[in-house]
Amino acid sequence: MSVLLQPSASPEPGMKEALRQSEERFRLLVESVKDYAIFMLDPQGVVTSWNLGAEELKGYKADEILGQHFSRFYQEADVRAGKCAWELATAERDGRVEDEGWRIRKDGTRFWASVVITALRGPGGELVGFAKVTRDLTERRRAEEERLRLAQEQEANRMKDEFLATVSHELRTPLNAILGWSSLLCDSVTDPATAKALETIRRNAQAQARIVEDVLDVSRIITGKMRIETRPMSLAAVVTEALEVVRPAAQAKSIELSVQGAERPLLLLGDPTRLQQVMWNLLSNAVKFAETGGHVRVRLEQVGSSIDLAVHDDGRGIEPAMIPHVFERFWQADSSITRRLGGLGLGLSIVRHIVELHGGTVSAQSAGLGQGASFFVTLPVRETAPVAEQGPNTVAGAAARQAAREQLDGLRVLVVDDEPDARELVNAVLCQSGAEVHVAGSASEALGALAAARPHVIVSDIGMAEQDGYAFLRSVRAMSRDAGGETPAIALTAYTGGTSQRLAFEAGYDEHLGKPVNPEDLVRLVQKLGHRGP
Repeated sequence: MSVLLQPSASPEPGMKEALRQSEERFRLLVESVKDYAIFMLDPQGVVTSWNLGAEELKGYKADEILGQHFSRFYQEADVRAGKCAWELATAERDGRVEDEGWRIRKDGTRFWASVVITALRGPGGELVGFAKVTRDLTERRRAEEERLRLAQEQEANRMKDEFLATVSHELRTPLNAILGWSSLLCDSVTDPATAKALETIRRNAQAQARIVEDVLDVSRIITGKMRIETRPMSLAAVVTEALEVVRPAAQAKSIELSVQGAERPLLLLGDPTRLQQVMWNLLSNAVKFAETGGHVRVRLEQVGSSIDLAVHDDGRGIEPAMIPHVFERFWQADSSITRRLGGLGLGLSIVRHIVELHGGTVSAQSAGLGQGASFFVTLPVRETAPVAEQGPNTVAGAAARQAAREQLDGLRVLVVDDEPDARELVNAVLCQSGAEVHVAGSASEALGALAAARPHVIVSDIGMAEQDGYAFLRSVRAMSRDAGGETPAIALTAYTGGTSQRLAFEAGYDEHLGKPVNPEDLVRLVQKLGHRGP
């Protein structure tokens, strides 16, 4: 609505003075307002008045701007697009126009402005000018942009996490069959040539599985989602287990492995799974870079409140200038297409991150090419309480796993997986260990078979069509005890992230085991839950 500037008819002298004083007070009020830029324009858009708020917001003093066109407050692109003319024409037609956009100060800086332009009309309705009020909303705009950026970033991270989870699932599923069947066959064949071929398949499948995990771990590191779960543990046990994991690769190159200092448990507070990953990366690198017939030596020692770990190889070594870069992501000493050794250049960066999460340090040394390399890890002890249970990552644990293969007799297991290869593998592993196995290709089929099978343990995949493993087990847990509602259950899945584990436990699973699965680990967990009972 336009503002009509219409004087009163023949006011008395006293009223004239009162009106004059009132107008003067209003003028002084407008001129003194600092929070709003308030100024007047003539019908052509030339500035005719200027208050203190306008001076502070836009940077012009009154004598600099009076008589100038208001388009100088706009970006050149907006002026060329006719924005100024549009605002005045709209205000003239509608009486008022509101707008937000970037405006320019005297010094050339931008601010986000909220603008209200009101048409001013004389007694006869003719246009006499415009009143313009401008507020600086730059901080609000920045806050909104930051909220939008964060929302977009969160959505991008969510989509990336979903993509990585899908990639992980699709890569782990075939690896599960390759690694599982090769492990089973390695234990049963007697022909040396066949046994060597199967061991080669198994070793390379393990390496491929490790690469998949490294890629996912790098994503977790970048997004700050890698976590450690600490408990009292034996570092010597972790080192011993890691040595056994890389021993087949070392034997394939006739490399001698030796360890010094592992006779003591060397207790500390740490995440055994993640520290196993550190050891595996360091040892597999040493074996990879050591020459055929060479040596890889591991030394463990507690020094005061720290444990020192060193891994030495007598292989190709590292140029001194390159040592500061060896823990960088994707760094490789030789990235040419003709390089002799594979890898993504991720392992050592993951090692550094895990060690630092434990409050430790890692470093590398080498006298140069052809002189071998040494890697040193220092971890704070923090706690030396006795280790209540060493778990599977010990020599004793290995013996326990072997014994578990002979302790599934009489146990009934319901295996649920919509992938035939995965289902047949789990069936073979458990049957070979003496279990009575019932299989189902879907959640609905498993629910129908539950009453007849009366299993001691359920082993279920998570990523199944129609109804996933979470919904399946929630349906089981909703049943009565007599109907099998309290049957112990293992989530066996190619979804291995922390979210998957949390959702599995929330759904009612007792254990979470990632694919590709180690047959011995699966047998051990089935034996553990089966003899526990519902």
